Amino acid sequence: MRPVVIGIEVDMWIRNAWYVAAFSKELPSGLLSRTILGVKVVFYRRQDGAVTALEDKCSHRRLPLSFGYQQGDNLVCGYHGLVFAPDGKCVAIPGQQRIPPAACVRTFAVEEANGLIWIWMGEAQSADLSLLPDVSRMGDPEWVPSEGYCHLEADYRLLVDNLLDLSHVAFVHGRTIGNTAVAESPIKVSQEGTVVSVHRDVVGAMAPPFYQHLGEFQKPIHRWHTVNYYAPAACIIEIGCEALEEGDGQGRIEGCVMHLMTPETETTTHYFWAFVRHFRQQDLALTEYIKRAITTTHGEDKVVVELQHANLTPEQRDNPIDVAIIVDGGPVRARRVLAEMIEADARTPVAEPRGVQPCSHA
Repeated sequence: MRPVVIGIEVDMWIRNAWYVAAFSKELPSGLLSRTILGVKVVFYRRQDGAVTALEDKCSHRRLPLSFGYQQGDNLVCGYHGLVFAPDGKCVAIPGQQRIPPAACVRTFAVEEANGLIWIWMGEAQSADLSLLPDVSRMGDPEWVPSEGYCHLEADYRLLVDNLLDLSHVAFVHGRTIGNTAVAESPIKVSQEGTVVSVHRDVVGAMAPPFYQHLGEFQKPIHRWHTVNYYAPAACIIEIGCEALEEGDGQGRIEGCVMHLMTPETETTTHYFWAFVRHFRQQDLALTEYIKRAITTTHGEDKVVVELQHANLTPEQRDNPIDVAIIVDGGPVRARRVLAEMIEADARTPVAEPRGVQPCSHA
């Protein structure tokens, strides 16, 4: 049972926010159906290449529109042939001239940038581009991305917790990005507005396998990472390392890992990620190595987070900590920020039903 604020049942997510719906390369043409915040949405490109997002449900008998086909800039339902324009209006019904006013479907605001397709699940008129997380390095030619996708059978908030407490890399990711020194190094938690940050310096430890491969370090290094959480569902981690002794390794390593989480349902999550680097940009083999290594790392997180999710009741997922320890400082603060934003979102006047882009007919 979801909590209630001023008589409104509160969701576990924010509708008036941007979420990643897909990588641009997933939609070269055709129709793409994806469930976001419990709503099935169909995406397609108009003839000018712009992306349209409609609720994946015909207003006649509720067949998914993704079962139909694209006709110019319109979608044709594969059941009875109703034709829907990009603004959600039904513009044709086989066998009749009159189009009922209710024959329309929900539409959503979409923004495509830096190889990503973003969707705003609240009212399209309120979509605010200034609220898009800054992932511009994914499209910057000076930075090279290795990217991927993972589907989680888990509450997205558990993944946010996971990313804001990287002490777990010492135990979950010992074969890839972690070692004991990470968990033993102190953290600094800060907050600016609604952005929660957790910083850690790891000084004087050997590089774990992933970083040893990137920099070819043979001696102890200085390694750091700063996790920046942008509610509701983006964690951008600035990472780096460098040798402590002159002449060791290939020089300073700098990168950024974009963790972009989109709730699919209350119990499942779309997990888009990209590791962008500012070194050895022309090394294609390194790009592929990073993709394989990070895919393995996120597979390890998937196991842990899904096991945790299965071991919690829905109520416990709202507050999964029984005993708080120091490393919970970031996740606890982020949960507080998210809860406040969810409550504010619930208080925001919206058209009924929530998330609808109204359509009308003359």
